[in-house]
Amino acid sequence: MTEHRAWLTSAGLDRARSIDEARGIVATRRGRPVDVVDGPLGEGVSGMWLSLPDGEKVIVSSEAALSPRHRQHIIAHELVHILDACDDPTAPPPGPQRRNRYEDPVEHRAESLASELMMSIEATGGVAHRLAGMERYR
Repeated sequence: MTEHRAWLTSAGLDRARSIDEARGIVATRRGRPVDVVDGPLGEGVSGMWLSLPDGEKVIVSSEAALSPRHRQHIIAHELVHILDACDDPTAPPPGPQRRNRYEDPVEHRAESLASELMMSIEATGGVAHRLAGMERYR
């Protein structure tokens, strides 16, 4: 088992069949609601996590032309940051990041884990998985 796959399993995210299920798992683990909203973030910022008194907010850029899959990947990336805060509750949430090829190790890790989460969702609950399941009953 790869390090990323082990992390997903330990977080319980390996059983998520959608990004919304992943959000629910993170909210349960964090013990606080995690809401996803669209909003203006400015050029170069596609997503941001804010930890507020009433819960966690993941903001996805309303200004960028994002495919549904890219939007979900942005949410997955921010969910990784929230889970990292569960592991270290004294760490402040990251501020807005303007990344240059993900050179920051924290951002690179979040991006890698978000990609692993997206692949896991597609394997367990995505269209390809459902079609493969239908093929078994032909």
